[in-house]
Amino acid sequence: MGLWGKMTTEAGGKVHWRVRLRAWWEGEDVRAPSPAVNGRSGPIEPGLIVPAVLIPPLMPWENEAIRIQQQVWGEGYYKPGGEEHVLGLAKPFGLNPSLTVMEFGSGLGGGTRALANEFGVWVSGIEPTAELAKAGKELSIKAGLEKKADIVRYSPEGFEPKAGSIDCILSSESLYLVEDKQKLLKTFERALKPRGQVSITDFVRSDDLAENDPHLQGLGLAPTDPTYFASGAEYVKWFREINFDLRVNEDITERYRKMIMDGWVEFTQAGGEKAAHAKALPEQVVKEVQLWSRRVAAMDAGHLKVVRYYAIKLGGTKLMSNW
Repeated sequence: MGLWGKMTTEAGGKVHWRVRLRAWWEGEDVRAPSPAVNGRSGPIEPGLIVPAVLIPPLMPWENEAIRIQQQVWGEGYYKPGGEEHVLGLAKPFGLNPSLTVMEFGSGLGGGTRALANEFGVWVSGIEPTAELAKAGKELSIKAGLEKKADIVRYSPEGFEPKAGSIDCILSSESLYLVEDKQKLLKTFERALKPRGQVSITDFVRSDDLAENDPHLQGLGLAPTDPTYFASGAEYVKWFREINFDLRVNEDITERYRKMIMDGWVEFTQAGGEKAAHAKALPEQVVKEVQLWSRRVAAMDAGHLKVVRYYAIKLGGTKLMSNW
């Protein structure tokens, strides 16, 4: 059924997201009935009235997409989950200020800064998309973390971290944009210290689909962006061939789907600045809606999954049994 076909019930019977967005854009009063009790509807909820809020102008490092993404997913984030998702991925690391961390696919840097603030570690944020890397760097400067949570642009040709220099590598839903993932995982392995750790979540295609299957088209950041979805079986094969001890291979699709829903429900039920942004930048809101609608539809059809991998570089003393 997809994202928006289920939004009404998953939002607890409240006004459909499209009705709320239209109300924001047109400045109307939207009311929803409370759940029925014994077959009769209860009192009417207070209306959602768009306040007269002026949104701040775009900063030089921003664009409309980045502005709306942060409104939907939270400051410093362009996809679901936010700080809680990133810190959860880092949990197996046992981070402390003596460890060095790299976040690959750091986006707007929200996770990079969260790691630095939570654990006192120095984090290198590596981001392949130029606009996101530029914005992420500026947000780190704004937060006073330009050195401890620096964001730099990743170039496939020049991405060669110093061998044995990193304790932990984290990446969330970013490797699907990299064509040669096996080469990248080898680069991760070389960059890690002995017994270094890697924690990755990624969009993964069903094992019975080819990489060029039409069901996987249009799931990148833009409909025409190239994507390279590996299968779950390929990821397991690569980890085992590249000197990694794969400890976790977990399908988190349902959990991720809930994060998507929660983000949109919160956005469509909000007023104030979020409502003002929806009214001021409706075309960008629609683009964001369409992207996540396509992805949820692919998840619901079983074509696309979100999988978490946690592995330890082989060699040295055993760290932990499993997570």
